[in-house]
Amino acid sequence: MKVFLSSIAKNDIRLLMRVFNAEKEHKGVDFLEELKESIDIILQQSEMTEKSSEITINKMKNFPVHIHYMFENEENLFITAIFKELN
Repeated sequence: MKVFLSSIAKNDIRLLMRVFNAEKEHKGVDFLEELKESIDIILQQSEMTEKSSEITINKMKNFPVHIHYMFENEENLFITAIFKELN
């Protein structure tokens, strides 16, 4: 399955990397690695469940971040946005 990022999601990732790096050195890289793992989990779960064309939200494990995504046909995962939780 192919994974696509909207331009909004790409900008969200860049911004969140800067935010997390400001909190602690290299935390942005840790965020990016966990984001990749979270997307892999979404892909694994999609093999066992029905793929929704509606926007779905997945919370990351170790970061206060939500991944908004949807499936386009049966072959593409489209990440629409990535939001940090408000404190």
